[in-house]
Amino acid sequence: MNNNINIAVSEIMSTNLKTLHPKDKIQRAKDLFDEYDIHHIPVAVMGEVRGIISLGDLLFLEGVANNSFDEFLRTKKYQMSTVDEIMTSRPHCIESDTLVSEVIDIMTERRINCLPVKENEELVGIVTNLDLIKYFRTILNVI
Repeated sequence: MNNNINIAVSEIMSTNLKTLHPKDKIQRAKDLFDEYDIHHIPVAVMGEVRGIISLGDLLFLEGVANNSFDEFLRTKKYQMSTVDEIMTSRPHCIESDTLVSEVIDIMTERRINCLPVKENEELVGIVTNLDLIKYFRTILNVI
């Protein structure tokens, strides 16, 4: 890894992606968040990014469902609702050759914690604030 912030995001992005379809049930998103201990899941159809769902989106929904007085609605919310109901539609995406310094600027200006990464209009990765922290840790040689 090159020790500066003028490298392509493809050098630090996560590529082992878990993705969802807009019509997947929210229970599937919850299962992915729990099983893989991740905080963001791209929503795509045939490689085309349609949205992104964050753990925060799910936690917000949990709060709404837990405030329901109807036990049935509370227990069935995840099975009845679909990802497209709570995802952020049309998220800002970047190309894999975008420089890390640009990624920092975009995430700071937009106050977002992740960016889907595309090549030729197809989803190839995701870069998160955690990816940036890990990268800067290696630069600083912090143990």
